[in-house]
Amino acid sequence: GRFDHQVKLRGYRIELGEIEAALAAIDGVAASVVIARNDAAGHKRLFAYVVPAADAALTPTALHDALEAMLPAYMIPNGFVSLEALPVTANGKVDRRALLELGAFDELREEFVAPRDALERKLADLFCEVLETDVVGVHDNFFALGGHSLLAVRLVDAVEAALGVELPLRALFEGPTVEQLARRLALGAGTEVADGEG
Repeated sequence: GRFDHQVKLRGYRIELGEIEAALAAIDGVAASVVIARNDAAGHKRLFAYVVPAADAALTPTALHDALEAMLPAYMIPNGFVSLEALPVTANGKVDRRALLELGAFDELREEFVAPRDALERKLADLFCEVLETDVVGVHDNFFALGGHSLLAVRLVDAVEAALGVELPLRALFEGPTVEQLARRLALGAGTEVADGEG
């Protein structure tokens, strides 16, 4: 493919066409375009606009996980928007300007589920603080909401400071949602976090 759309993000030079080629290799992706745009907080992020194949059910988390096996972390889009078709210009090329006018950030979340207990509420608050966003559901993927490796370190530090439990950075990459982290904390090193337990 022609890798003629290059952007610089957090010090890395990124070929958008390389990300699009990786998306094209994922089962269920009929077409895709990746652009760099500002998110709701005004930070420049990578967003992938994906047209699923007829019977494919693609979630942001599934796409993120598939790309994680193919690309370095800094090249993985922060958000994925599902479209029925990509907008095209009069001469048949993808209309990137039309994509910029589409809503982005609010469409990227999984179906919203509010925190269900004290630990999930605390973790959701920490996600919001680090990601500079107002609301995070228990199934929202930290990386799909704009998280990257530097913010991941900040979140792990915040969890350790708030809950007094050591959390390996790997844990966030293995379970990047509030629900998954809460489960890990409750089952593993985090059992002492529960109220009233020594």
